[in-house]
Amino acid sequence: MTALRKASPARLADTCHVLLRQIARGDRPPGHRLPAPIALAHELGVSEIVLRSALDDLTKERVLRRSRAARYTVAAEEDWRITLPVLRGKALAVTRQLRSELRTGAYDDGGELPTAYDLAGRHRATVDEVRVALRELAAEGLIALPPLQKPLVRYEAERSAPPTSPGRHA
Repeated sequence: MTALRKASPARLADTCHVLLRQIARGDRPPGHRLPAPIALAHELGVSEIVLRSALDDLTKERVLRRSRAARYTVAAEEDWRITLPVLRGKALAVTRQLRSELRTGAYDDGGELPTAYDLAGRHRATVDEVRVALRELAAEGLIALPPLQKPLVRYEAERSAPPTSPGRHA
């Protein structure tokens, strides 16, 4: 018997947050049809299991609508059961500081950022505040949040190039 794999709660929360922030910024406005799940998973740097779990959660909250063809569309904001996440306090300050450091080249393209614990110490913030900031930067496409690894600075070409769909395998 094959065991079913589940998405980790932290990875699922990160993915939901990134999609919500992209919707809030207008990158994926109401009526926008999302790419196929495998292409979107590749674009966000997550597994297809994590992405499908996030899509299911956002569909339950009426942020997304699912068609019979298993395609997802962003719903009108008045239909949503949740509110958009808002950055506040120290998380907002940490986000601004890290964004500035990333844009000025404090971290190499494709290099690792310090851990959330190290960043919390540097910015005199809690680890949770740093994680919120890292999610925000991931939503902006400035960093990637690979599972069980340190956050990675995204290559400039990855930030500006439109997502490509992976080829089909026979």
